[in-house]
Amino acid sequence: MENDTACSWEKQILINRSSVKPLYLQIKESLQAWITNGLHDGSLSPGDYMPSENELSEKLKVSPITVKRALDDLRRQGLIQRIQGRGSFITEHKKIIFPLKKLFSLTEYTREQGKVANRQTLDLTEMAANSRQASHLKIPEKAHIARLVRTRLMDNLPFALETTYLPMYLFPNFLNDYQEHIPLYELLEQIYKQEVVRAEDIFEPVLINPFEARVLEIPVGSLGILVERISYNREEKPLEYTKSIFRGDLCIFSINILKGEQ
Repeated sequence: MENDTACSWEKQILINRSSVKPLYLQIKESLQAWITNGLHDGSLSPGDYMPSENELSEKLKVSPITVKRALDDLRRQGLIQRIQGRGSFITEHKKIIFPLKKLFSLTEYTREQGKVANRQTLDLTEMAANSRQASHLKIPEKAHIARLVRTRLMDNLPFALETTYLPMYLFPNFLNDYQEHIPLYELLEQIYKQEVVRAEDIFEPVLINPFEARVLEIPVGSLGILVERISYNREEKPLEYTKSIFRGDLCIFSINILKGEQ
């Protein structure tokens, strides 16, 4: 398998030396697509050898440093593993399955799986609501809202990018009260006595744009899953409008359906 694997990648890596995209990123994205497609169609298996840094450097006519940077990115993503003295091998991400049986919290679900839940705050600002945001939150257009952008991670692996909009009339000091280590729903309940009791979620397949690709560490144009959520309190007031982009190569949503009345 080592020779077959070492040869099969050559036609999969396309380098455009006139492109503004760095060479290491072109190599990384090409190798990632080769691994992902190969695992999907069965031509590759976890444990197969990766071509060595020297082989990649010679065949692609690029510097060893460029190749090393590409492979290091793949290792950080968990797609390959390096064993000292033996080389690099293909690994496989286990899919994260989110069961949609109840109002779920990403933090709670991650903990239930015995994994570490992390968040990275990318932006927190106050802004005027546009027509779409205002409609979802049932507030006047240009009313003040808080915009919170976060990366969600499981065992330090980024799997979702969240953008949350909160009405400032309900959460007037949110920019000061926000604490990254506290789950959002817990914070809203503890500080503002606003409990999320119901949510409406809409799912849609999307293609990952450059910003999302950089944050989620996947190629531009990869498949993503957009989840738009509006959550409500007991008085049916919208508490949040959130757009989450989940990695399509990592995340699956499972729906439990019961037979209803005819």
